[in-house]
Amino acid sequence: MVAPVIARAVVGCALALPWLTVLSGRGIAGTLAHALALAAAFHGAGLIVAWLARQPTAGPLLVIQWGAAAMIGLSGLAIVTRTGTLVTHTVLVFAGVAVHSSWLGMRFAHYTGRVEAGLAEPRSWLVPTALLVGVGTLLVLGAGSGSLARPFDDEGHVLAQLRRLLDTGTLGDPVGYPRRAQLGAQVALAAIASGAGDGAPGILEPLALVLALGLAVAQIRARAAGAALWSVVLVVAALALALAPTDPLPCWTAVGFIVALYVMLGEDGSPPALPLAITAGALIALRYELAPIAAVAVIAAWWRRRHDHHRTAILIGSVFAIGFPYLVTRMLAWRSVPLIAHAQLAPPPQTVLVLRLVIAAAIAAPAACVLRLVLPDSRAMRTAATATAVALGALAAHVTSTGLYAMRLAWPIAIAFTIILVIELARRHAMNVAAVICSLVLCILIYEGREAPGRLRWSRRMATAATSIEYLMRPPAGGAAPYADLLAAVPAGATIAVWVSSPEQLDYARHHIIDLRTPIGARLRRHRWGSHASRLESLVGAVSASYLLLEADAARTQRAQASWFYRQMCRGPRPSAPVTCADDLEVIALRHPVVARRDNLQLVDLRR
Repeated sequence: MVAPVIARAVVGCALALPWLTVLSGRGIAGTLAHALALAAAFHGAGLIVAWLARQPTAGPLLVIQWGAAAMIGLSGLAIVTRTGTLVTHTVLVFAGVAVHSSWLGMRFAHYTGRVEAGLAEPRSWLVPTALLVGVGTLLVLGAGSGSLARPFDDEGHVLAQLRRLLDTGTLGDPVGYPRRAQLGAQVALAAIASGAGDGAPGILEPLALVLALGLAVAQIRARAAGAALWSVVLVVAALALALAPTDPLPCWTAVGFIVALYVMLGEDGSPPALPLAITAGALIALRYELAPIAAVAVIAAWWRRRHDHHRTAILIGSVFAIGFPYLVTRMLAWRSVPLIAHAQLAPPPQTVLVLRLVIAAAIAAPAACVLRLVLPDSRAMRTAATATAVALGALAAHVTSTGLYAMRLAWPIAIAFTIILVIELARRHAMNVAAVICSLVLCILIYEGREAPGRLRWSRRMATAATSIEYLMRPPAGGAAPYADLLAAVPAGATIAVWVSSPEQLDYARHHIIDLRTPIGARLRRHRWGSHASRLESLVGAVSASYLLLEADAARTQRAQASWFYRQMCRGPRPSAPVTCADDLEVIALRHPVVARRDNLQLVDLRR
């Protein structure tokens, strides 16, 4: 008699708790409500995908991954139509929550029965489930109270792009948005999370970790009821990884999509075309480095029923529908840049593409053959091994990447493949030699995570997450925007080139902001020892900026002034010193009048 009561309580809480985000603001309750609302929105969107694909029996955790991919596509449509503001993304989130709650209400008895069946299984499953929920809650709360130590990806300031998107409805920065490694789905996911609450973008990756591991544990649980040990090993190993990203690298979001592709390819018969294509399209829009995995999955799904032209059209059309809006948005952003500025923004020259493709094939082919020979013999596992080898080969040969930063994408690829391998081993009840090997690997991970220095230490990350929760109990400190007073006199709609430390606090709805403090702009900004032309000055002129908001870096200036070269070059009359010793932006500021100044900030009028 206890199990039915618990089952009804669980389903009732899943139906009602996501709506608490409407009532709660900040704090522990608010952060948890934001996370529940975001997961419920993904589940609601995934239910629509499952209904369209005629997959009524799909598990909730798999459906959530479908919903996250579908939300990326819907956000892309809003961005390309310039309507992707905070209001639009809030409507998307709560529409998904409404579908989630309505579906659970209409099928209350069905879901209650599923929970009762889960409670009837051996209690050993409570260990990995409780561990995942407990530590996942701790990580979500810790992330909800902090911010990224380094908010840059390899091409732009993600928080500034998020603010621009929520203010203007699109990503129109001609310097920060033309991306070489992604189409913008990373910013779109953060915007979707913002629709659930103010602090929700920070909890996206910890929530994705819980959902990805939950999907993996569900697969082990469904196929091998006695393999709870494998689930414990998987959860502990994932949580013990000494990963502490200081920048917004999409890690566990990508892992969840990759594991979802594997689950669909491992189903009997042909995998569902629409959910698989939507998930693959979201993976491509997230990062180009993940595109080979999506491509291999789509080809494998197509090959099983390659004579079914209707299914082929669904596969191609759905992938295209997810990524095409982002591609159009990027093309429009590039069109806003004059042709004279394209040469300034062009990436550094690389080796010939054909040579890189040959190197990638030379790396991927032997690796794929070895993996297919030594790993468990299943169709889904062979596809996963091929996709992993191709993705890592393309990453190493810089076919899909543009710099050393992109090599960090090897982490989610490797993590996803390891999770898939654990699922395969658990399904085969290989608990002897494989269990010993995995236990040794787990011990190495725990030891390395405990002994790793600095921020990499996982025990320090857990302690930081636990101590950060107290900040959620305090009301947020109010304060005016740091740049509002300087920009108050600037006419609305004016184009302002900025180099500031917190571009996310600018008003993108009032002014057209060109963010120069990006990796591209940093590459162009050089210290001037002579009077030769500045590439950054040419770029500022090409984008027709009327004002320049410059924030001086005091530490960099002190280091430059203390250098021997600075003292040697700056000897002589005062008027010639600034011209020969300033960097690109300082030279621009010296050639035009400063209309406003405060501390280390100065607003320069470029029209005079």
